[in-house]
Amino acid sequence: MITAPESSQIDVWAELKELRDMVVEQRVELSATKAELQSQKTTVEDLKKVNAALLYKLDETEHQVQALERETSALKTRLMAVEAGNEEQAAEMTSMEARLSSSESRVEALERDNADRPKVAFSAALVTSVGPLNTDTAIIYPNVITNIGNAYSPVTGVFTASVRGVYYFRFNAIDQRRNYGVSVNMLKNGIQFVMRPHMLNVSDKQFVSNGITLELDTGDFVSMSLPSGHRLQGDGNRNNIFSGFLLFPM
Repeated sequence: MITAPESSQIDVWAELKELRDMVVEQRVELSATKAELQSQKTTVEDLKKVNAALLYKLDETEHQVQALERETSALKTRLMAVEAGNEEQAAEMTSMEARLSSSESRVEALERDNADRPKVAFSAALVTSVGPLNTDTAIIYPNVITNIGNAYSPVTGVFTASVRGVYYFRFNAIDQRRNYGVSVNMLKNGIQFVMRPHMLNVSDKQFVSNGITLELDTGDFVSMSLPSGHRLQGDGNRNNIFSGFLLFPM
């Protein structure tokens, strides 16, 4: 049988044991709390690092946004300048188109005027020698090089004006043989009005040429003649040529 003191002693030990168990439990809980606190501290440090990185990125992003805003502003300024330039270019293009249209109209008018204007031009050459003869002789240039308008006759050697206007005529006369003088006359309506004087060179070739502008009425004619006692040497080189063309009608 347990006595009262012994019972009290048992109760004390039971309480002490209970207190010890509580202390042990609290120590375990405290250790767990410390571990959890340390983990939270680590997490907080990590969060601080992440936050610092985010703040750095945010600051960098803000700088980039500011740079983009500056670039956008510059692009807007350039775009406004380009638009203004485009307006000037459009105005200049309109002016150029107007000038081009005017030029095209003038060209068309000139083409119509040119199409309506008569076209006369000829060149003919000797192929055989002529002279010397005892009288002045008409020179016929049978080798027709050009005969636009058919105003020149290779049969008679005569050019006949098809329209009233201003004409230009030219001739070349040459002979490479000694002891023969070179001289030719140009006639208008059978009347001599251009004469090359006697040219005599006993050492080598003789050569003369001339040109003249004439006002002719329709039907007027121009021809060439060889004075008596002279001759021209004709060959395939076409050195002796009679030419003319219409400068403009009147």
